[in-house]
Amino acid sequence: MNKARIRWAFLFILLLLLGSSPAVRNQEKELPVGEILEYQVFLKGLPVGEQTLRIVGEKVYQDRPVLEVQMRMRSYPAFAFLFSYEEDNLLYLDPATRTPVYLRKNINENGDRREEEYHFGAETVEKRVANVGQEPRVRQYEAKHPLLENLSLVYYLRQRPWRRGENRFYYLTNRGPQAVSCKLQGTERIRVLSGHQQAEVVYDPVSQVTIWFSLDEPVYPLRIKANGNAGALTARLVKIGYEPGE
Repeated sequence: MNKARIRWAFLFILLLLLGSSPAVRNQEKELPVGEILEYQVFLKGLPVGEQTLRIVGEKVYQDRPVLEVQMRMRSYPAFAFLFSYEEDNLLYLDPATRTPVYLRKNINENGDRREEEYHFGAETVEKRVANVGQEPRVRQYEAKHPLLENLSLVYYLRQRPWRRGENRFYYLTNRGPQAVSCKLQGTERIRVLSGHQQAEVVYDPVSQVTIWFSLDEPVYPLRIKANGNAGALTARLVKIGYEPGE
């Protein structure tokens, strides 16, 4: 089994887990402040990692209202012989569009520590990467809209944009914003938590990723499956919690 392929697939599925106009937002339920979603990631039936997403609450950032989201992900120590990965994110979302305004990542990948900062503007996106013991590297990209990155993607899709015929968005890669199209494949009954639920199945033919979203409100990403050379990685929602916002 190729270690590099396993690590890439693991990171891809976690990044996916890990937000439309003000008028549309008024028709949708707002994201619940204090919500905590916990996921477990499986490779060929074996649990290899976990991730937690938390909606902290409303803040003011550079004189504009934002919604603070925190994320923590970890690979299990038992799989350290294949890969070791830890990441903590601080994300500020535009409450109306559920698109990112600011993002900070602290990453430890196999002992290589770095900090990444992203500033999302109307015309440009600035990315700053600082590895331990090295000079920071700064890059700028032309902004596209709606533009998402790994963490904001899950909150944007919880609006079910495909129901309004909005299947196209942009995803920020190392080469800049890339166009992404998703396809609704219908509904499917899947096992979730302690029971079964009907879920809308959304498929991205480019990345070959399938996501199952709950039909009820609030819209939860219940399961994510990514196909790769090492096999299929599946992330499953295992716990839904709530804590009062700060």
